[in-house]
Amino acid sequence: MNHQTAVFATITLALSLSTANAQKADPAAVEQHIAAATAAAKSDLLGPLALCKTATPTPGPSFMDNYRAAVKDPPLEPMQVMDELYFLGTRWSTAWALKTSAGLIIIDSLDNSDEAESYIAGGLRKLGLNPADIRYVIVSHAHGDHDGGAGYLKEKFNPRIVMSEIDWKAEEEAQRDPLFGTKRNPLFSAPPKRDMAVNDGDTITLGNTTVKLYVIPGHTLGTLATVFTAHDQGAAHRAVAWGGTAHNFGPLPDRLQLYYDTTARYREVMKTENTDIFLSNHVGFDDAVKKMALLRERKAGEPNPFVVGQDAVQRFLTVLGECALATKASIGD
Repeated sequence: MNHQTAVFATITLALSLSTANAQKADPAAVEQHIAAATAAAKSDLLGPLALCKTATPTPGPSFMDNYRAAVKDPPLEPMQVMDELYFLGTRWSTAWALKTSAGLIIIDSLDNSDEAESYIAGGLRKLGLNPADIRYVIVSHAHGDHDGGAGYLKEKFNPRIVMSEIDWKAEEEAQRDPLFGTKRNPLFSAPPKRDMAVNDGDTITLGNTTVKLYVIPGHTLGTLATVFTAHDQGAAHRAVAWGGTAHNFGPLPDRLQLYYDTTARYREVMKTENTDIFLSNHVGFDDAVKKMALLRERKAGEPNPFVVGQDAVQRFLTVLGECALATKASIGD
């Protein structure tokens, strides 16, 4: 759900081609995959399940519809959600802060410089943290609503800006392409300049904390998932910040198959990692607003709502993959 100006054209193209290819679609397969996604979603993963709408005749509201709806509501306050994990974001895009013994790691940078200043730097100060302690900014992928604030953070606090090698290249190519370079969505600030590139399986260690970075091609070809340990009242848990979710790349059967293959592979990886927390960079996918509300009312002995369990992480990835296959079946090969 990350959109530069070209995406608007892509969405329009996707809808027109979906209509043109309707005779090639496989309605039975669409129904089968939506049923599998719905079963996996149960009642707690309805946000991710909305991805299946792209396989239906009414694929849901546009990017701008979603954006306008999100910004109508009051801003979200920053919040500590685990011992060393903090929510910093808006009702549209999310950034996360991970506190280590040697400084801060920020995951994603919001839409633009103003948001980075208000919600990341300002949010950290509200939480009693110092933005001058930011050492790394991990950008999940090369879309404006996640890399738009990185330039501001680099200029003000000089952290390393981290992105996959694949998406750094995509970002550079986009800047040379007039469609991206001269018509970048005005909601987003200019993308960051190339800094630290990572590849699948690389790690970053800062003080007492190590994060592992996985390349999860699908949303973009170089999207990153960031896996780390977070503690709740001293108890250790494994979290994954899943870096990209929507199928906003157009009616591409091969790409949708790649998206599914990635979710299938990473179900196994996340089992090995023992992940029992999943985080998104859009609150609609991880239900962060509801979880923070529950956390504010949490009583002694009650579980942390962000700790959803390993089964929920597996079901989350199943929903994403089945919705991708449903969309693929809806457009035909």
